[in-house]
Amino acid sequence: MINYHFHDHRSSDGSEPLRAHCEAAVAAGVRHICITNHAEALGAGGRWVADFREMRDRFMAVRESVAECSARYPGLEIRLGAELEYRREWTQAFDRLTAAVPFDFVIGSVHIVDGMNVSGGPERDRFFMDRTQDEAYRRYFEEVEEMIAWGGFDVVGHFDLIKRFGHPHYGGYQPERYGEGIRRTLTQMAERGIGIEINTSGVGQAPGRAYPEVSILAWAREAGVPCLTLGSDSHSPRSFAQGLREGIEVASLAGWNEVATFEQRRPSVGLSIEALVGWASSSG
Repeated sequence: MINYHFHDHRSSDGSEPLRAHCEAAVAAGVRHICITNHAEALGAGGRWVADFREMRDRFMAVRESVAECSARYPGLEIRLGAELEYRREWTQAFDRLTAAVPFDFVIGSVHIVDGMNVSGGPERDRFFMDRTQDEAYRRYFEEVEEMIAWGGFDVVGHFDLIKRFGHPHYGGYQPERYGEGIRRTLTQMAERGIGIEINTSGVGQAPGRAYPEVSILAWAREAGVPCLTLGSDSHSPRSFAQGLREGIEVASLAGWNEVATFEQRRPSVGLSIEALVGWASSSG
């Protein structure tokens, strides 16, 4: 099994050292893992910052932990990754970071739209106030498309994260309502060689469903998006494998044949969905 999205204590929103997450992986029967701490950090006064030197030094320390844990857990394939939260003003620092640190895998994700956090925090509901569902969701997907135009990453993380807190305001959503824009973005991803992630954190959140919806994953495959990855987006070893079984089911329903691993920013070994379904059945 695979988990290519999780955060340890060197991510401002994570907890416990990498070794504890490796123990959780071994216990769950997960053999391919990639640590993807947030590049940005919570600074003084609760303000998020993307300082190149701080990020570089922190990820080089994570790299040392990856080497140590790889020796300690020979049955685990451990990769070094990062999650880059897209903000236009941070892209230059992120480009310097990915040139300076030998990452295996980089996720690009949208959390901030029009200066507001749509994924959490004390003001998470502000974005949705005085907006219809169509206005909120279309604006979010526009920001994802803008991130693709930058393109300094390997896969898009939690493609429809907007539904996490959009769901309590509006209820469920139908991707088909935004299909034209979503399909255009997926085509751009295919043209730029950018993959898509199944992020299973939504299984335990308000939507009760993985990110993104099955229909978006099917459109991605049809558009020629080159690869699919899978991650729980856990921030604690206790939730390390949460939703992975459901994620495999979603991948199968969307018609994908394999989930990718990465090495040196390139897709490496593909794990067959058929084999992962076997893991999911035994873990259930």
